[in-house]
Amino acid sequence: MIVGWMQELYNTYEKSSHLVGIEDDAGRILLPIAHSTQNAQIEVAVNLDGEFKGAKRIEKLQAVTIIPVTEDSGSRSSGIAPHPLCDKLCYVAGDYKKYVAKKKAEEYFAAYLSGLRKWHEAGCHEYVEAIYQYLSKENLIHDLVEAGVLVLDDAGRLSEKEKIEGIAQADAFVRFYIQDERICGLGQVWREREVYDDYIKYYLELQEEIDLDYITGECVPCSEKQPSKIRNSADKAKLISANDSSGFTYRGRFISRKEAVSVGYASSQEAHNALKWLIERQGYRRFGLCIVVWDPADRIIPDWNRDTVDLLYENETQWLPIADTAKDYAERVNTAIAGKFADLTTENTDIVILSLDAATPGRLAVTYYQEIGSSDFLKRLTYWHTSCAWRMSYKKGNGIILMAPSPEDIVYASYGNERNGRLEVDEKLMKETLERLMLCIFQRKHIPLDIVRKAVGNASRPQAFSDYNYRKILEITCALIHKKYKDKRKEEWDTMSLNRSRPNRDYLYGRLLAVAHKVEYDTFSEGERGKRETNVTRYMSKMVKWPTKTWPMIDLKLKPYWSKLHPGMRIKYEKEMQKIYDLFEPDDFAEPRRLGEEYLLGYSCELTYLWKNFKDDKDDNDEGGNDNE
Repeated sequence: MIVGWMQELYNTYEKSSHLVGIEDDAGRILLPIAHSTQNAQIEVAVNLDGEFKGAKRIEKLQAVTIIPVTEDSGSRSSGIAPHPLCDKLCYVAGDYKKYVAKKKAEEYFAAYLSGLRKWHEAGCHEYVEAIYQYLSKENLIHDLVEAGVLVLDDAGRLSEKEKIEGIAQADAFVRFYIQDERICGLGQVWREREVYDDYIKYYLELQEEIDLDYITGECVPCSEKQPSKIRNSADKAKLISANDSSGFTYRGRFISRKEAVSVGYASSQEAHNALKWLIERQGYRRFGLCIVVWDPADRIIPDWNRDTVDLLYENETQWLPIADTAKDYAERVNTAIAGKFADLTTENTDIVILSLDAATPGRLAVTYYQEIGSSDFLKRLTYWHTSCAWRMSYKKGNGIILMAPSPEDIVYASYGNERNGRLEVDEKLMKETLERLMLCIFQRKHIPLDIVRKAVGNASRPQAFSDYNYRKILEITCALIHKKYKDKRKEEWDTMSLNRSRPNRDYLYGRLLAVAHKVEYDTFSEGERGKRETNVTRYMSKMVKWPTKTWPMIDLKLKPYWSKLHPGMRIKYEKEMQKIYDLFEPDDFAEPRRLGEEYLLGYSCELTYLWKNFKDDKDDNDEGGNDNE
């Protein structure tokens, strides 16, 4: 599998090579090979003659710096492994030992200057030459103190109390720029393409060990040390590692680590840099998950983790008028997705899905990998947004929108507990459930039944939630039930509006609950609405367990509210309730078994119908709208 995802990342880098080193509007950069990023705290200016021209502290927002690295420095965690150009003070300052009591201070600088000298002797860019000439004078910290960038204590040492953007002065990272009227441009060494290319050419010429590259299939210089900082700048986990020669990482299967896998230095760098770039640009990084979906040809990919409205439109006001049947809605969604992402249908290339996770701080694993044809990818996404849809009213704005909820909202609806008005879910549970829902989207797997059951459980206890959160849970639960039936190809659920002729016992009991709730709610004053619970809300959980015992109690408690209704509205509600009673099959009404999940569909559909049609408009002769709705 390593060959597959590495090859796709390598191909992505090659196709996007024109973007290497160029910062986009959001500050994201596709790194050159043999380069990494580091947050710098100090910026030093020199001229082309290697003379100090000034320095300043760097604000955190401008701190990200592209730096050349070696195999050792790019993966260093301890020991002496200097970066070739920009590094911490202990490496680049020849006078560090005068100002900081650090063991082996001289060795750090000697190792750094030795590496920079080799680059200088091989013939380097004029910017690098200027930096080498300046640092060879071993006067950096003195100059920084004179410039007011560093602060000394009473003993003439770097003050341990003073920090630069939260970093101790002695650990500050230094970058350089050229301040000289003889140059064109800004002189920002960390953004200079010619400096990148100069170092890459120099460093690749140093590579001697040739082996078979599993990525390209060619015999090229290979590397055993792979980059880190894949998911973020603080990420130390690596995707490829085999340094346990005395344990059981590969012993018993291979004699050496090379027999397990061998990857070229340049191709591995390109693959890793492409992955970093993709994750930063379009990766899903929440709740400990890291999932990236991309097209190696760099076409725009729909976000798998959004609800239908956010996926297709800037806001819900642009959404098409609500459809009455799942078929109508599916046609609209299919047309919208095919139109917005038309590029994916013109050429059926593969869409790549990659999920990463780290069991330990140092080891990163590919937990999911799949290549899907772009047209199939759109079909699966369309199926998700049509099969897991329902009438939703919890989105900002007014009105009801037919759509599929986002995977995150599904987890909140199924496992959420309300605290301070917000639904909360344990991060580990959120992560595990999102991974399962991801398979429902990308592989068209059936919705897991335990997720549906948990959502039904939450939707059956409205007292545990605020009005807004309960409405959201109820509507999302109905979407999950609809998808469950759709997965099982129950064609009778082609409609997502009220079915006024369906005789199913659970569905009818749900409708009765909706009428009872609306009757009582209509008698509340403006000040009571949103604060006072109806009897349906109080008895919902009991109604699910013992419907034949609980419904008479609700019906009895409803009697005082009938008289409070406007006479015309009372007639409407009475007729609506009688029509529901008439649909019960013989003996179904007295059946003592608990209510099935379908009662929620009846409850939701009936409530939507009542809110739309049963308004106190003083029209005593109106019987509540079209029965065929």
